[in-house]
Amino acid sequence: MYKIISLTLLGAVITSGVQAAEWSLSGSVDPSLEYDDNIFMRDENKLGDYHARMSPTLKVVHAIENSETSLSTGYVLDRYERSSQLDTENPFWRIDTSYKTERSTWGLNASYVESTSRTDAEEDTGDFETNSISTTERISPSYSFQLTERDVLSVSASYSTKEYSTADFSNSRSRSLSTNWQHQFTERFNGGVSVSANNNKSSGLTSTIDDDTYNVSLTTKYDLSEIWAINGSVGLRQLDSEQKDLFGFTDNTSDTGSSLDLNISYKGEVDTASLGLSRSISPSSTGGVNEQDRISLSWSRELTETLTARISGSFLTTTSAIDDSNDKRENLTLSPSVNWKFSPDASLSLSYKFRQQKESDANTDASSQAVMLTLNYGWDGFRVSR
Repeated sequence: MYKIISLTLLGAVITSGVQAAEWSLSGSVDPSLEYDDNIFMRDENKLGDYHARMSPTLKVVHAIENSETSLSTGYVLDRYERSSQLDTENPFWRIDTSYKTERSTWGLNASYVESTSRTDAEEDTGDFETNSISTTERISPSYSFQLTERDVLSVSASYSTKEYSTADFSNSRSRSLSTNWQHQFTERFNGGVSVSANNNKSSGLTSTIDDDTYNVSLTTKYDLSEIWAINGSVGLRQLDSEQKDLFGFTDNTSDTGSSLDLNISYKGEVDTASLGLSRSISPSSTGGVNEQDRISLSWSRELTETLTARISGSFLTTTSAIDDSNDKRENLTLSPSVNWKFSPDASLSLSYKFRQQKESDANTDASSQAVMLTLNYGWDGFRVSR
């Protein structure tokens, strides 16, 4: 991975010597302060705590006539008043590069991210008590080709590894390949076909799980009017899973289901709204595969030129895609907020969040309420051309 990244950066520098190039440097700092009355999402013995977060980030961009390379790097700093065991300093970096010709676009993305497992608890295990740190390395090349004036063919691949700092989670390696064909039928309507294959292998203390997932979907984007639009995909997927224990015994299971990703959006002069529906499967960090159904809603209104009100909510249902048990987890989130943009580079946001998590296997019903104040500051930096 690192050799590929080094070659990408070297190629960008060499190319800049023969073409006019532009370098830019920018940054952001988004400090926030939150009080949550149940940070661990416990059904009993709730614990409230203050949580401060800051994510200083620097971004370097190198651009020439037909290519661009960007590098973002920074830290995510978390501090708690009472729960100091959750204090972390997690580094990250991401590199994105693209090269365009008249009919082709090449892309390469790579990243290194350390993050707390609690951040993904709602979409993953539902465990908000863990202090485990995950380290994810990912590389993803892509290519798209303009077949005709109305047809585009694209191919993308991905390889990633994920390791955890504690033994209660399973380290994993994931590989994926997808291809997509899009046809523009009219000025308002696009449609196509997407085919993907994914392999995920995870290893824990007692077993190794190898999952293969295949998906075929019909995709569409339809502009109903200047303010209404629909885009999404619907398809079928096949999951084949093999689990091997410490003694070498294997258990093979298969599951067939549907996939869905639909979004309806509205954009008026002062109001913006969206409705999302999805059904998907994803690897669990404790082994196995989660199947998730989600419905999400959002609405925002520009009260003035600098003041915006927003409310968003989601309902997520998580079950096992390979287990016949009736275990189910439900997560409900509701969050209104107000954002004040007091300068071109900075804004202040005040938000409230209600969360609820129900787990049928543990027979628990936990909820929390949180208030957060966030300062968003983006430094425009400087640009150099030569």
